[in-house]
Amino acid sequence: MATGTIISLGLYFVVMLGIGLFAYRQTDTNVEGYMLGGRQLGPAVTALSAGASDMSGWMLMGLPGAMYVSGLSAGWIAVGLTLGALANYMLVAPRLRVYTEVANNSITLPDYFENRF
Repeated sequence: MATGTIISLGLYFVVMLGIGLFAYRQTDTNVEGYMLGGRQLGPAVTALSAGASDMSGWMLMGLPGAMYVSGLSAGWIAVGLTLGALANYMLVAPRLRVYTEVANNSITLPDYFENRF
């Protein structure tokens, strides 16, 4: 491996470790602080995070496979996923955000269902 590549990779690792250490010192020590960002993240950051987690595997592997098997008509799957995610963020997420705090400060959906019902 070239010297420049090794130096760049080493510098990248040091910067990533520095960011991780900084974030570790800034966060709370409880589970809520870790999993929910202390409930201080804005809606845009939360939506981007949820969308990236939810869609990454499907968009990279599932949708191209479905389009390969079904043809271009499977492109409607992407439209349906986009509209479904938009409806989720506009209709479900705001109410769920409020109800999770009321339901014994639930962190995950199973916690919410257990505390609510």
